[in-house]
Amino acid sequence: MNKKKIFLPVLLLALGVGGFAALKATRPTPPVVPPKEPVWRVETLVVSPHTASPVLTLNGRVESPDQTKAAASGVGRVLTVRVREGQRVAAGDPLLELDPRDFLPRVDQARGEVMELDAALRSEELRHKADLDQLEHEKHLLDAAAADVRRFEQLQRESFYSQSAVEQSRSNLARQNISLRTRELAIADHQARLAQIKARLLRARANLDQAQLAATRARVLAPFAGFVAKVEVAVGDQVNNGQSMLTLYPAAALEVRAKLPASQQDEFLAMHAAGGRARATALVGGERLGFRLARLAAAADARGLDGFFVLETPAAAVRVGELVTLEVTRAAVDNAVTVPYVALYHGRQVYRIEDGRLRAMAVNVLGEAGGQPPMLLVSSPDLKKGDVLLATHLPNAVNGLKVEARGK
Repeated sequence: MNKKKIFLPVLLLALGVGGFAALKATRPTPPVVPPKEPVWRVETLVVSPHTASPVLTLNGRVESPDQTKAAASGVGRVLTVRVREGQRVAAGDPLLELDPRDFLPRVDQARGEVMELDAALRSEELRHKADLDQLEHEKHLLDAAAADVRRFEQLQRESFYSQSAVEQSRSNLARQNISLRTRELAIADHQARLAQIKARLLRARANLDQAQLAATRARVLAPFAGFVAKVEVAVGDQVNNGQSMLTLYPAAALEVRAKLPASQQDEFLAMHAAGGRARATALVGGERLGFRLARLAAAADARGLDGFFVLETPAAAVRVGELVTLEVTRAAVDNAVTVPYVALYHGRQVYRIEDGRLRAMAVNVLGEAGGQPPMLLVSSPDLKKGDVLLATHLPNAVNGLKVEARGK
């Protein structure tokens, strides 16, 4: 009984193994399939060389070379402020005013000094005229005193007068001589005194002009049409002479300072020296504005050279300090090819498709083509009209990779 229980499972196992071996031995042989090379489906473009102007994209900041700061003309208190930051003003508009009571006393004081010196000048002229009139009289008195001395000396020798009388006449002669010399000195010194008074009068008149000018400038008017960039004072503030009160810039004299790359600054220098003016456009406030390169900076650094682009027509949307992206049109280049950014590999090569396979080709990147979508301009003597280029970015793009254009 035990032998039957052991034999039956062994028999079934043997039958199963034998059946599997028979099925394996009689199965059909599968055909041999050769390996198939993968084909990458890509976008392509057809080369069409043409003459184009590369576009250089620059980031710049809006500046105003004519930006003006209104400073206090003297020590005083702010009486009125009529504008606010960002407000547009016309030429001659009142901006702010300092209290005139801080300036009028200085004007009166300076005017008083002028009047005093005018009187001193007239007095000196009258004095000089009197000295000239008295000079002859002084000479006559001196001659008379000398004659008295001679007469008294003669009488004293004849014993008619005492020695004291002679001494008295001699004293009179000495005093009269001193008086004449003093008068002559006053006449000779007239021109020097006159020059001193005139110099003091000139200074006094200059002080009066300055005081009047400061009083006039206490009322600040807009020198041109423009925008108020900054207001630094409020009504009631005490300001010092020369203290900045507000900043103003003209709307018609704005420019963008942008850095021209060092690799391309020679091109712009040569164009500028030849009288050419590069043109640029920028999107500001939803409006496409035109600029032209007006001048180049006198000093450069390792990054390049600053260029100054001015607006061709005034625009209210442009404000000082604003960042602007300029698209500068460079000189036209022949045999340029427009390609998308994804077609450029390693910054210097594209892939041409020959017989369904990629072939790397070095190119010279000229710059951006401008417009939308963003495109590049490249050139190469090996690129011919009708060549097909890869226009899809493949991370595994190498020479010989098999590709197929989409749609084929």
